[in-house]
Amino acid sequence: MSEAENPAAQLLCVLGAGFTRAFVPTAPLMIDDYGIDDLLERFRTFHHAAKILRTSRLADGRVDVEALLTRLDGCMPYDFDRGADSELTSLFGAVRDRLTDKITQSQSSVDRVTELERFAAMCVQRRISCITFNYDDVLDQRLWRFRGLTRIQRQDIDYWHPDGGYGFFCPPSSYCVDRQVLSMDKTSMQLLKLHGSLNWRVRRGYNRPLPVDAIVHHEDWYPGEASAEQISGHLEALPLVVPPVLLKAELVAQPVMRLVWSKAYEALRKAASIVFLGYSMPSTDIAARFLFSEAIGRDRVGIIQVVGLAEDEAAQGRFRQGYEVAFPNIRAAQFRYDGVLQWLSTLDPVNPAV
Repeated sequence: MSEAENPAAQLLCVLGAGFTRAFVPTAPLMIDDYGIDDLLERFRTFHHAAKILRTSRLADGRVDVEALLTRLDGCMPYDFDRGADSELTSLFGAVRDRLTDKITQSQSSVDRVTELERFAAMCVQRRISCITFNYDDVLDQRLWRFRGLTRIQRQDIDYWHPDGGYGFFCPPSSYCVDRQVLSMDKTSMQLLKLHGSLNWRVRRGYNRPLPVDAIVHHEDWYPGEASAEQISGHLEALPLVVPPVLLKAELVAQPVMRLVWSKAYEALRKAASIVFLGYSMPSTDIAARFLFSEAIGRDRVGIIQVVGLAEDEAAQGRFRQGYEVAFPNIRAAQFRYDGVLQWLSTLDPVNPAV
């Protein structure tokens, strides 16, 4: 039985950067070290790009990568008169690559593995779907490994599989070189990744906007008979992710993003209880704020619980601010500030996989 067909699947989790940081302490933040000094050296002959980098660089060398990418995305009207549009496009790509590289590198340092596996088991067995803004596939891996199925051998068990667990048919990358007979899995829960994923890869040769069947999943934790060398020539170099920019035109332009966002809207609308885990409701993510406020509505705000990590009253106030804008009638009692791991420790244990 699919998650959508299961009337008991009424709890929904929304995962933000704080969720990943709870298990991957080295995961990058929006304000972090993205090697701006190295980029300044690389772009030193591109005066307009170098000026933007210098302006964006904080005193300690860090940068707000969301603000920088927003500045570079699509350029400003006066950039064209300066002939700087092409250099800013190159800089946008370089900064985006720094972000995805840092996320990829951090995934090798997963901490609290037991707790992460426990969360994954809970989601699969209790049919708890997740909406996430995170690019990494740390949770994806644990969701799949809970059963570790490559071919569906039984229909009477709860499991998650990337072929159907993202809300659309996403076959493995080996499909590019081995046209095996595959069908979309009916998973017990869905992982709806609203900004794309590092393991979503585009089959080479498709024009944008990309059809949904242009996307495959490609990662080192999913087994396959074909070699990476065989597959790599059939895939575009970059994963399908939407960079953190203020106006995310790609969300509307790409059919797969429209599909995933529509499924997220329906999941939010039908949920009886929604837990936001490590998501700060940033003011810059206008699209997400519309999604939550419109799908949940003011009359259902009482079903929300928000879990974050904030040590003092000032930090707690900043954390609440975004939610209070989206949901003016949300109550202080709906927030807890002791973090994802503490929240997870309060839950009833789940049975091990069988």
